[in-house]
Amino acid sequence: MIRPVRGRLLAKLLVVMLVPATFALALFAIAAHEIARRVLEDELGRRLATAATAVSLLVLPEQISAITAGDEQSNTYANLRRRVAQTRERLAVRRVLLVARDLTVRADSDGALALGAPAHGLGADAPEIESASLGRATASPLFVGRDGLPYKRGYARIGNPAAGFAVVEASAEYLDALAAFRRYLALGGAASLGLIVVLAAWLSRRMTGPLERLAAAAERIGQGDLTGKVAVETRDEIGQLALRLDEMRAALRARDERMQMMLAGIAHEVRNPLGGLELYAGLLREGLAAEPERLLEVARVEREIDYLKNVVTDFLEFARRPALVLGDVAAKTLLEEVVEICQPAAGGLALGVQCDAGLVAHADRAQLRRALLNLTRNACAAAGPSGHVVLAARREEDDHIAWEVRDSGPGVPEEIRDKVFAPFFTTRERGTGLGLAFVQEIARDHGGSVSVDRASEGGACFRFTTAAASGERMPSAAKRMSGR
Repeated sequence: MIRPVRGRLLAKLLVVMLVPATFALALFAIAAHEIARRVLEDELGRRLATAATAVSLLVLPEQISAITAGDEQSNTYANLRRRVAQTRERLAVRRVLLVARDLTVRADSDGALALGAPAHGLGADAPEIESASLGRATASPLFVGRDGLPYKRGYARIGNPAAGFAVVEASAEYLDALAAFRRYLALGGAASLGLIVVLAAWLSRRMTGPLERLAAAAERIGQGDLTGKVAVETRDEIGQLALRLDEMRAALRARDERMQMMLAGIAHEVRNPLGGLELYAGLLREGLAAEPERLLEVARVEREIDYLKNVVTDFLEFARRPALVLGDVAAKTLLEEVVEICQPAAGGLALGVQCDAGLVAHADRAQLRRALLNLTRNACAAAGPSGHVVLAARREEDDHIAWEVRDSGPGVPEEIRDKVFAPFFTTRERGTGLGLAFVQEIARDHGGSVSVDRASEGGACFRFTTAAASGERMPSAAKRMSGR
């Protein structure tokens, strides 16, 4: 049987909630950052284009055309130098350039380029310069200066047609603000994901907690515990499921009680005639004491009466087993007792015990003894007079004790191994089919299970488990049995 993995639903719910939330937050952060970057870059471009236009209005086209290389000492060049320096201070930009139509310098606020020197750095902005020459002030894309920092330029024409261009250059300081914005987005996203994790875990636990308790209740009902009411914890679909499960439990308990009453009534009605038949059979035996041949017929009647009495007893005990009386049971002593009981009827069959002397189980000794007797008698019948049967017990890793009854008989065919523990299933002509069903119920009541496989002796190996002396005291099993 496949056992469900605990917490798998919680993990699935967390994944279902976190993956879309993470994707949405990441998409939002990327979109917000890109929009902010574009807005800030466009705003800087407009500001630089406006500044370049303002500078172009302060310069006459004739001034650009009048000076060339060698006019550094002229008043015109001095006036242009002073004007671009003042403009740079007033506009709070990095640099102001005045260039002719052929991109040779007419004035540089930094003084880095001499009069008439070509401004090679402007060659990359040919589209923007062309746009400015048509009367549309524009700005260049971002570029990285020699200092490794990002910058942007604004262009505007001087005169119409353009005698030259005013160039305003400024650093992209908004990138610092954008970096801070990125950090805020990351922190906000992390905080949001953390909050989503907490809320998802809380919501998942609100869902999986009742489901786990419903699964435990269903397991108790499946094991026969019909006494405990299933709690309805919520008013949603899970609550509806719990309500229906409790209604099913109540219906099963009512049916179980009716069946017990019916079986008790049948047993009473059958036992009375059987008692009378047994009495008359005894009187008949006394009356036919002098006729040995007729006494054989009386003995056959008595055997049939005993068989019917055993059938009635088995039916009643299967339906109404007593509550578990748990205690420490010496495993080897119990196995030796079972061998001692079964040996006289086994004839020449060899019965052996394999068990450590100090092994102690925590179980109901009477019911454990009954399960072992059922299995041992079946094994003796399967092995035959010349075979052998081994009773064994050992401690398992999960603090349970495994009980085994192995025989050298023909074994259990694989096609009926799943059926042998079903009530009323039997391969014997006069069997009730309740012996192995008893063993299965006793194993379940002790918190264990039962199985059949191939034995090392060649026949069948019937195996069931119970708790060890240091294990759990199985209150649910005792409660289940007391509620029958």
